[in-house]
Amino acid sequence: MPGFMLLLTPCVACREIMFCNSSHVPSIRVDGKREPLCRSCFDMWNQLHRIDKDLEPVELHPDAYAPEEA
Repeated sequence: MPGFMLLLTPCVACREIMFCNSSHVPSIRVDGKREPLCRSCFDMWNQLHRIDKDLEPVELHPDAYAPEEA
């Protein structure tokens, strides 16, 4: 019987608890380790580091915050 799973974790930036797909959630490197970002912080990161610098925004994977098969 197939199952599904979601990762329950704090966002590295705002520390809000979120559900995410561990394979597709956006992340940033902190102290050499990839740490997950919530949707709001991802949008802010994209604005500050991409859009404001006239670069194309990073696209959010459609399953970033969706369940994944276990």
